[in-house]
Amino acid sequence: MQSQAFETLGIEPTVDGRAIRAAFVRIARIYHPDRFADQPEDVRLEAERRMKEASAAYELLRASNEAITSGQSVFNDKDLQERTRAYRKAMEERQREEEKNRARWARWEAIEKAARAKAEQESELARVAMMEVEGVKPGEARPAKPATPPRVRAEPPKLTAKTPSSALKTRIDAARRTEKTQPGSRGGKESAL
Repeated sequence: MQSQAFETLGIEPTVDGRAIRAAFVRIARIYHPDRFADQPEDVRLEAERRMKEASAAYELLRASNEAITSGQSVFNDKDLQERTRAYRKAMEERQREEEKNRARWARWEAIEKAARAKAEQESELARVAMMEVEGVKPGEARPAKPATPPRVRAEPPKLTAKTPSSALKTRIDAARRTEKTQPGSRGGKESAL
């Protein structure tokens, strides 16, 4: 009931009397019936209804704050029973949800276990099939494989016929050699100065 009262006033639950009064005054300024005297009937009735709700919420919260400050219990037996029922219902729902989750996890675990067993069986069947292909009977030791010699890196094949790229390379190399031997050429040491 108090949560509805706070909702009606449009504030968060609090025991601050000034905040509750400020919220009520704000709503009263908006929906007071005197502001809607010259409005159509349905608008006046809606404003009246909202003002009555705000007044009832304010009175409830003010009375509960007075009871708290004087040390009295704010809740009556009916309110306590209603809250207890709602709490039990929420706890039962939570237990049902946890049971569903446990059952789901158990099913998932069983599926994973079956999948692992199936994979192990398939692996064993593949191993047996490979042994049969190699000519080894189940239960016998697999013959040792002969050691393979280390691979030697093969040299790239040498170009025998002159391809356009190798001919171009040869011409470039020859031009560089002639540049180095000629005095006053760009590639020579004299031109580096």
